[in-house]
Amino acid sequence: MRAVLTATILVLSCVFCYARDVKGILIDETGQPVSFVNVVLMTDSTFLDGKVTDDNGMFIFENADSLANKVKITMIGYEDMILPVPEDGNYSTITLKPSAVMLGEVVVKGSLPSTRIKGNALVTRVENSILATTGSANDVLKNIPMVTGANGNFSVFGRGDAIIYINGRLVRSSDEVGQLSSGDIKEIQVINNPGAQYGANVNAVIRIVTKKPVGDGFSVSAYTDNIYNKWFTTKEQLNLKYRTGGLEIFGMGYFSHGKNYDDEYAVTTSYGKSVFEMISDQSVSTIRTDITGKIGFNYQFNENHSIGAYYQHDYNSGHHFGHYLNDITENDELSESSVSDLKGWFKSLPCNSANIYYNGTVGKFTFDFNGDYMQTKDNDRSYQYEQNKFSENRDVTTFNTTRNRLFAEKVSISYELPKGNILIGEEYTNSRSRNDFRNPENILSSELTDVRESNMGVFTEINQTFGKFSATAGLRYEHVKSDYYLNDKLVDGQSKTYNNLFPSANITYSPGDFRLSLSYSNRISRPTYNNLTGNYFYVNSMLYTRGNPYLRPAKRQDFTAQASWKYITLSAQYTYTKDVITQIYEPYEDNEKINVFTVTNTPNQKLFSLYLNASPVFGIYHPSLSLGMQKQWFGINYRDQYLKFNSPIFTIQMQNTFTLPKDWFIEASFWWRSRGDWKNWSYTHTQSTVNFRVYKMFLDKSLTVYLGVNDIFNGMLYHADIYSGKVKMQSNVNNHGRNVELTIRYNFNTSRSRYKGTGAGQAEKNRF
Repeated sequence: MRAVLTATILVLSCVFCYARDVKGILIDETGQPVSFVNVVLMTDSTFLDGKVTDDNGMFIFENADSLANKVKITMIGYEDMILPVPEDGNYSTITLKPSAVMLGEVVVKGSLPSTRIKGNALVTRVENSILATTGSANDVLKNIPMVTGANGNFSVFGRGDAIIYINGRLVRSSDEVGQLSSGDIKEIQVINNPGAQYGANVNAVIRIVTKKPVGDGFSVSAYTDNIYNKWFTTKEQLNLKYRTGGLEIFGMGYFSHGKNYDDEYAVTTSYGKSVFEMISDQSVSTIRTDITGKIGFNYQFNENHSIGAYYQHDYNSGHHFGHYLNDITENDELSESSVSDLKGWFKSLPCNSANIYYNGTVGKFTFDFNGDYMQTKDNDRSYQYEQNKFSENRDVTTFNTTRNRLFAEKVSISYELPKGNILIGEEYTNSRSRNDFRNPENILSSELTDVRESNMGVFTEINQTFGKFSATAGLRYEHVKSDYYLNDKLVDGQSKTYNNLFPSANITYSPGDFRLSLSYSNRISRPTYNNLTGNYFYVNSMLYTRGNPYLRPAKRQDFTAQASWKYITLSAQYTYTKDVITQIYEPYEDNEKINVFTVTNTPNQKLFSLYLNASPVFGIYHPSLSLGMQKQWFGINYRDQYLKFNSPIFTIQMQNTFTLPKDWFIEASFWWRSRGDWKNWSYTHTQSTVNFRVYKMFLDKSLTVYLGVNDIFNGMLYHADIYSGKVKMQSNVNNHGRNVELTIRYNFNTSRSRYKGTGAGQAEKNRF
């Protein structure tokens, strides 16, 4: 018996002696890491364990079964591989071979893109999925969990407006998102709780990663997008690119021209010594033209070093015209009645922006430098002729010129650790926004405001992997100095200096297909420059708008918990915000008849949100269902009492895609939002939209034609009430969103850009 026991112990000891990690890195034929690859650990033909490669193409089976003798590697678009396990378990790098069956064609009949958690990001694979055929990056983002929006302006559920990166480069123009083809996108990363490397006033981040560029020579991509909605709107774009060796020269031209139309019916009631009620019925049409030109270069010395620069010029102009009907009652008796005709002109010139970057790797160090410059000038002129029933007719003319300038630079250094990395960096922005307002009739005061601001930030982040756990911790320090000038004189009371520390942390647990992530960050929301201007702007005889130079930044604490399993994603978020920036009404210089729509700080807001997405696959049918809920705890003083706005808002989104033979595709989508409250706004009606689109590929998939109908039932009507002080405003808006859209995209010898500039000062750019 003792001999048997001794033998058993010896056998087990040998087994454990030979236990080792089985690991490796998967790369494609160009040497780039490949993520989302299935790796199965086996003994002969018996399954032992399974993993999916991360964004660095790495897989690891820790303390692998000693009987494991092979791994099987599978990925759509690549040949299956079965490899014996090395004696030490380390494969080093494994190069995937493109499938001969897939060569020469885009794989689009795979599963709906998988979404998984990596750190504090939700990563959705687009390459080799149905989303690669949808058209532009705009179309892709509409199908990404937690993302809503359109036309380059997107928000993340529970967090608000997001900044967008393309290959690490900041997107400053919303049009640029629509200019990127879906077929060029590798993956989308949604970060709803940004860490220390991002500005403290960034709410959320969307990172678009394109596929590895291949091939030299000349390439062309072009598209035309045409929308009919009572009027005709067209967008045209041409991209040219030439690549030879490490040099890439690129240029882009963009043109847009169209018209939009808004109707608004509003009732504003003011409770003072008398009860004033203003009934306003207005319609405004805007004709707008946008032109963009961009040219740049990128030079890649080798895989480790690259430099580049670009210059972009934007021009937009147009005019708007409208018709206002205003009736004012005092204690239920008509006291004012007016009819107004509005004419206006606007033009932005010049609007120049440029970026220069360097990206390099030396040993375990990675260096990244970006310098940005932006200069804009906006001219706006409006003329309003009022015909009044109970008072004299009058003209109201306003001239408004805004000049913005920004310089920004950002430097970061990353050092590779055994199981992670450490990042340190600094970011500096210097900006100026100068607003010159004139009213010749002296109904409003003519003023020149000038806000000059500098922001210096330093940050560090460290991340480490511990088995199935990974953790990230970061800290950011910001010094902000803001000087406010009125008519070229410094106003001390409105000039401010801030010094703040912003910690952040994340921990992720990844035991196979299931992933769990917990995140925390301390952040800030600084007011826009428009919110800081003290100028009054004329709307009508009873309503003005203005900013508030005394606004304080809003400070918030963000907590996020996320989980993913196979095709299901769940996210829960809680935010506590202090000094919330809130839209309110207040009387104009003690005149009860005139209200001013402005902004102020209110004590706090608590917000809890819950989001669930499921994206299964049923043959040719690819559905994606999203359910969301937001509930806030918020209150404001209204008519000498504290009024609570705590009703939750529910959302439902359903995306349906059908892949048909001969490269035909059908899309049908539905979005619905319930009644509920947001800050001191009460949404009194539901909103919904139903969209339908069919498209087909031609000429070996280089030409795609899309035909669709948006907001079929015209359900995006806006109904909301706002409460503040002694004023209640009921608003009903119809922006006529129903339209028919025809899009044609053509690509010839396309190659993705190697440009690696990340940009700087995005938070400041968003404030202009």
